[in-house]
Amino acid sequence: MPITETDRQKQREYFSLQFQKRMKRPRSYSPLQGSQVRERAMYKLLMESFRDTSTVIWKSTFVPSEIIYALDAIPLYIESFSAMAAAVDICPTMLDASERHGFSRDSCTFLRGVMGASLKDILPRPDALVSTSYYCDGDPKIFDIFAEEYKKPHFYLQVPFMVDEEWSRDILAEQLEEITLELARVTGKPFDKDRLSEIINNTNEASRYFRQAMELRRHVPSPMLGCEAIDYIGAISQLWGSKELVRMSRLLCEELEERIDKGVAAVGDERFRLLWCHLRPYYNDEVFNYLELDQRAVVAFESVNLITWQDMDPQKPFESLAEKLLANPAIGPCERMTGWVARMVRDYSIDGIIWMAPWGCRHFNSLSQLVKDGLRKEMDVPFFILDLECIDKRNYSKEQVRTRLDAFLEILAEKSG
Repeated sequence: MPITETDRQKQREYFSLQFQKRMKRPRSYSPLQGSQVRERAMYKLLMESFRDTSTVIWKSTFVPSEIIYALDAIPLYIESFSAMAAAVDICPTMLDASERHGFSRDSCTFLRGVMGASLKDILPRPDALVSTSYYCDGDPKIFDIFAEEYKKPHFYLQVPFMVDEEWSRDILAEQLEEITLELARVTGKPFDKDRLSEIINNTNEASRYFRQAMELRRHVPSPMLGCEAIDYIGAISQLWGSKELVRMSRLLCEELEERIDKGVAAVGDERFRLLWCHLRPYYNDEVFNYLELDQRAVVAFESVNLITWQDMDPQKPFESLAEKLLANPAIGPCERMTGWVARMVRDYSIDGIIWMAPWGCRHFNSLSQLVKDGLRKEMDVPFFILDLECIDKRNYSKEQVRTRLDAFLEILAEKSG
């Protein structure tokens, strides 16, 4: 039965209400002011994308949001919709809808969640879609489906594998410029290169604060819980180029500096320092709470929050954005990611690595063992591959996960022992 506009409005209002309840829900920790600004900014962006007057461009993870902001459009990182839906516990019905439509349960839950939301017609409708070849091979395929469903153009950004070659940057920069001009054409939004340069400056300012925060988080004991820090990835993926990201990153630095100056530790009597690779379960905080609050094993840093590029040149925006994309450690040979993981282990005094491996994430699942084997040649650090879904709580068992985490913590205790 077709979904009426009245039904859509009710679903939007329901989602908005659930998210507001989520923000008011008591937590096991006191969130930083910067984190509260981050949550409000993400919620505001989502609500604005529902407005009839908004121009909305769906993007996959590594599509630069800067080119979208330059067109005065809203970048909607669609996987973040699934994460938010999981946090307010409406994702199971979205997953059920996609499975009834024929999508396998061993495929990416983020994308299955978005597909279910599309089938239920509770997503902001796109004016155009842009996906990249890295690092999720499912994004371009499902974006093709959405493009057909919504009768909107889908632009595809092919990122070269040979990341260190100058021609890779040139080819990528050409694609970025072409896609930006095409987005301007199909959305009716004028493109102003000076506006893009201004947005590049915003990204530079925010990334400087984030690099500073990365340095501050090297402090022992850690001034920030990983459970809170890892959620910055949604904002990082969606808000680069915005003034909101500059504000929240500045607040984050100020609060971390204040905590270090006052001797405030995220975890009292810190036992272990962990590096967390990939994302986290979004349907609850139990895994992080158990590690950090119960076992005093703080997640000192997360690979998804790593800033790997230098300041961009506002006068060469497309070349700079191409270099930023190619700096992603998940692109190129596996030795590249291995090198960055080894660096994070040294920089953050890491005792052990937890690599979360969701079933449907083919890229990171295959990369996990390659990085684990590669690290053995450089250092002796315990490496635990945690098979756990980010979105689908139907596959979650608290007792089983704790048993496996306990075994890993015992290894860390014996090693430090």
